[in-house]
Amino acid sequence: MLAKKITDALTSSDNKITMFADGYVDEVWEIVDKRTGLKDYTIYSQMKQFTNRINNSGTGGVGLELVKKRRAFGGFTANIGFAAARLGVNTAMVGVYGDKKLDPIFEPINEICAVYSMGDPAITHVFEFDDGKILMSYMEAVQDISWDSIVSKLGMEKINQLITESDVIGVGYWSLLPAFDEIISQISALLPQDNKRRSFFFDFADFLKKDSVSLYKSLDILKVLNEKASVILSLNEHEAAALFTKYNETMDGELDLIPSKLENVRKNLGLDELVVHTPHYAVAACSTEEAVLVECPFCEKPVRTAGAGDTFNGGYITARLAKFDIKERLLIANAAVGFFLRNGEFPNIENLKG
Repeated sequence: MLAKKITDALTSSDNKITMFADGYVDEVWEIVDKRTGLKDYTIYSQMKQFTNRINNSGTGGVGLELVKKRRAFGGFTANIGFAAARLGVNTAMVGVYGDKKLDPIFEPINEICAVYSMGDPAITHVFEFDDGKILMSYMEAVQDISWDSIVSKLGMEKINQLITESDVIGVGYWSLLPAFDEIISQISALLPQDNKRRSFFFDFADFLKKDSVSLYKSLDILKVLNEKASVILSLNEHEAAALFTKYNETMDGELDLIPSKLENVRKNLGLDELVVHTPHYAVAACSTEEAVLVECPFCEKPVRTAGAGDTFNGGYITARLAKFDIKERLLIANAAVGFFLRNGEFPNIENLKG
């Protein structure tokens, strides 16, 4: 069984990951389309329905009603870290989860992860649809995160300990963390000269949030980092399409051609591993294995979409730590995100069957 194989692989090793450096509370909403009674209403289930409503309003005002769906933790560190921890990975998280004490929403994470908080979390308003989501973040708490603030809170001894002990170090999200480049450079400078080949994991979140100069500057930093540690970059379909264009590739056409295209992009970036996850398939290219694509069933009525990509990433990191091959890594990541979409919860090992 797949679950037993993962458990055996992880329990026979001493793998650890550390995730830097954000923290969000997600306020998740649905948008009402029509209401006919106190409890009788319909929601905008498709993003295009909602955008059409905005477009059709012309230059006038738009009045909308919101229905609260849930309050949840969010962000790179919490979502990916918790997803991996639920699958058995020893996980540490550095970010903003509460000042004097943790926000109660992070307590489930605190029970199974080592949590180091530097202040109160940022807030994201999430508008969820069956086919996607809109995220609007008030980022003041995250924008204040810098290398100096991390050092001030944790101290260099603890930072060095976390880096030395970690097999995978994650930093994100690029688009929402102004000090992204600085934090990576500082961590890179602290990597110990030992025989461990550490990996770095990145999810940029939104290429359009910053200009192209900033994007390619950061990608160049990752290329240099890849000389000291394996760099894994994970993209959604929109990010991948934008990056493919830079190297004269497209994501259109036959699925069979996408792995070779991804491999070409990976080589141009100078990174060890490049992963793309979409609602219909996932594909990965690696310097030591042949690129592969794995199709996955599309979930038409997801219970929860915010955090889906992070759950995929947590599953992928877990499978990589457990030394699965590239196809198995994608299968495990797809199984993790599939469970999340259908059930609205982060899976544990027993939830991954097959």
